[in-house]
Amino acid sequence: MANVTRLVALALVLASCGSGTATVTTEMADATTAPPPTQAPTTTPSSVAVTLQGCETPPVTFSPLCEIYDLLETWYVDSPVDPDRLARLAVEGLEAFQPETSEQPPRSLICAVPHGAFEILCDSLAERMAMSGLPAGAAVEAAMAHMIDVGLDPFTYYLPPEQTGALRLNGIVGGIGAVLDARDAAGSKCTQVTAVCRLEVVVVLEDNPGLAAGLETGDIITEVDGQPIEGMGFTAVVALIAGDETGVVELTVDRAGTTTVLAVERAPLTIPTVEVSLPLDDVGYLRIPDFELDIPPLVSDALAEVVDEGATTIVVDLRDNPGGYVDAYLEIADEFVDGGVVMVTESTYDYFEYNAEPGGTATTQRLIVLVNQGTASAGEVLAASLREARGAVIVGTTTFGKDAVQIPFTLRNGGEFYVAVARWSTPNGDSAGNGGLTPDRAVTWPVGAPVDEIVDIALEASS
Repeated sequence: MANVTRLVALALVLASCGSGTATVTTEMADATTAPPPTQAPTTTPSSVAVTLQGCETPPVTFSPLCEIYDLLETWYVDSPVDPDRLARLAVEGLEAFQPETSEQPPRSLICAVPHGAFEILCDSLAERMAMSGLPAGAAVEAAMAHMIDVGLDPFTYYLPPEQTGALRLNGIVGGIGAVLDARDAAGSKCTQVTAVCRLEVVVVLEDNPGLAAGLETGDIITEVDGQPIEGMGFTAVVALIAGDETGVVELTVDRAGTTTVLAVERAPLTIPTVEVSLPLDDVGYLRIPDFELDIPPLVSDALAEVVDEGATTIVVDLRDNPGGYVDAYLEIADEFVDGGVVMVTESTYDYFEYNAEPGGTATTQRLIVLVNQGTASAGEVLAASLREARGAVIVGTTTFGKDAVQIPFTLRNGGEFYVAVARWSTPNGDSAGNGGLTPDRAVTWPVGAPVDEIVDIALEASS
């Protein structure tokens, strides 16, 4: 791919190598905030002395906070961040934290902060440590989680070391094989599960534990192992459901007003692969399950097969496609679009254009693209770009609504921080933001319908 931009190349290297922040942020930071000067210990009324220092060599307890703030300054789509607001939210999270255990308060606390605004977090932490034996490590994690959940967009989140792997890059929950979502009545995504932001099952992958246990699209999860989830952060609930991807997790679901308890036997995920067929003499069917890096060559082979057999119309099935890598999207777009810009990304400081390479396999056939609520991220990008560049007709229901490009970073503590680094759109401004892509023809797909029936519905709807 000749036109892969600097952002994509870095994203893939960082995602695959699990880099931390040291090298990248030194080279890429647009602005830095000088750390507060080292101060002499000050004694709080509760007698724990606080020593403030910058983030050059932070104690283990504060290392994730330092790294995350640095990554936000360097990469975050909506940078510059507001340190005062983030610090206030961190204190809110600290004040709300109720630990299960306590520990002997230390005489002093060395507190590393990424910005002077976070001094209030250190003072509050020292006071609670002295008064109630608050464990510092767990308290800072809680403060940081609240700061991220409430203060940043829904596609920027932190997974502590014990929760890594719970949520894949494409949003699939490990262990059960489902995509979950939480939105309010207006359709805005929520970072916490509340009475008005309930946790909904958006996709249940075939041949995976969730489907085997009876989990269905549209189910509302209300409890995990008997524990109500209202008030919990989205990523915390996901991690609770995924666990270590072994054992049984009980999900209490609300299904059309009826409460059902499902016992899901967790297991490693089975990811669907590309499907291709020729249901009619001149109509090819291609199902793209995701945008992992192994998918583009499979799509290329499948398209060559149906084109060689005389397909003049191709039905591209992107239903329940949770997305994946930008590189995979670009390689697949090359097969359909004979050159030109197919996507742009924007952040506060950057703007990039992504071009399709000419000479693809299926650049002249009529295209019908199938979508549903589970079509997300790169799946939405492909649908939108084929509609704009090739006149494809989009058939189905409104899509998921993810317009963020993410990069995952592995932190020094073993946790992961996913950062929304840009938002995508087509060259003419079509985007999945603000509620997802609206199809050209609205169709509610029958559950479990065979390919022949799906193709007939698509052809009739698009005629």
